[in-house]
Amino acid sequence: MTDWNPATNDWRFQQRCLKCGLKLFPYSSQDAERWSEYAYHECQRRNISPKQLMYERSPNIDKTHATRPPKVIYY
Repeated sequence: MTDWNPATNDWRFQQRCLKCGLKLFPYSSQDAERWSEYAYHECQRRNISPKQLMYERSPNIDKTHATRPPKVIYY
């Protein structure tokens, strides 16, 4: 049995971190996952949301995504 239960708040919080990580690193899921782990612990420590941490790292991320959305490449 795993430690993660999808019904818990920790699971939902980790998913929010991963969503922000994928927005920051659309071409590298490995970097997005690493950032989400960092964000999870940092947000717990500083008592802020993952979105606030994402905006600290990249303040213009919404504008960048609006003008240049990531291209999906199918293999």
